[in-house]
Amino acid sequence: MKGKGANFWLQVALFNLVVVALLGVLLRYKIAFSFPLIHQKHLLHGHSHFAFSAWVGQMIMTLLAFTLKERNQGKGPFEFSHLLAWNSLVAFFMLFAFVYQGYGPISILFSTLSTAINFLFCFRVWSFLRQSKVSSTADYYIQASIIFNVLSSLGTIFLAYLMSNKINHPEKYLASVYYYLHFQYNGYFIFSCLGLFTYFLDHVGIKLAHSRPVFWLFAASLAPAYLLSIMWAKLPVFGYFILVIAALLQFLAWFYWLFQVRKNHSQLKQGLPATVWFLWILVALATSLKFSLQLLSIIPSLSEYAFGFRPVVIAYLHLVLLGVVSLFVLGYARWKGYIQYNYFLKLALGLFIGGILLNELILMLQGMSFLNLVQISFSNELLFGVAILMFLGALGVFLSQKFRQNLIQN
Repeated sequence: MKGKGANFWLQVALFNLVVVALLGVLLRYKIAFSFPLIHQKHLLHGHSHFAFSAWVGQMIMTLLAFTLKERNQGKGPFEFSHLLAWNSLVAFFMLFAFVYQGYGPISILFSTLSTAINFLFCFRVWSFLRQSKVSSTADYYIQASIIFNVLSSLGTIFLAYLMSNKINHPEKYLASVYYYLHFQYNGYFIFSCLGLFTYFLDHVGIKLAHSRPVFWLFAASLAPAYLLSIMWAKLPVFGYFILVIAALLQFLAWFYWLFQVRKNHSQLKQGLPATVWFLWILVALATSLKFSLQLLSIIPSLSEYAFGFRPVVIAYLHLVLLGVVSLFVLGYARWKGYIQYNYFLKLALGLFIGGILLNELILMLQGMSFLNLVQISFSNELLFGVAILMFLGALGVFLSQKFRQNLIQN
């Protein structure tokens, strides 16, 4: 595995994305119709854990590892291939264990191993950045993402404690789940993407104004922003004041950062493949929507609605995981040349992106139907069809790279 290049490991991650999408199809089929052979909650746990570890985690590890290897420029080996291999292998064992038994001894064992591999990789990256003489705002984002990744594990540890001791406390259960999701989505995933994008800016010679203060605004407001996820816990007035400030700071930091990027759009667009430009425009729109919704959630009635209806929660999670993180890493991999362009890739991305947009639309309408604002018939069947669309798109992206040598490149 040591001699494998970035293209190989990207294909591994893309294959994992196909598996994630297939699991999504099975979940939607079971909801819309019937599939008694598999337990719904077990499949859901397997789907989410595999998506985090084998798709997003594998992509972040791959892109970051090869970016740092190129930056190292032969000054010393930055070995990581064995960690990429073990991460993907353990993720499959973890998936099978969750589908078989849900949260149990075997699934918890492989989940712990997966976390250990991820932590070991993060430790290697942290050590490399500490020893590196090159200092960039990107390094700050990556180091912060590592810290938030470690902090997120506290949520899973507490969740495992509740389940292993059979403590039936719904509010503690939800608080631990949302704690994990917050520090993974908004911390590890988002900060990793911001770090990788800043490496891209460094590469093309763009320095954003006040980039370091903007980073500190993002980083300092991340932890208190967790309170947005537990507004239902009847927070004291002081706690509510903190979450309002945190949401406002993140909103302002994002749009100020986006404004600075927008000022350099001419230089950014030069030499940037059209597919990357298109993907990152979608990412910018999705991220702007994410921070806007986050700010709106400080209104108690809207927060109660958002966290009270499952379709709304799923729509938000998919917005970040698919619309922000997945599209960004695909664009970054394309920019680095790890994903090669061909007409098949263009069609596959179109299917995948169309599936994401339709998924968000139907989930939004499904959430609105709970308030009797709209009536949507056969929503579960439609979501099943959309899941198939995303699966076909993911499969097409994978196949476009697997057989790219036989296709005409742009």
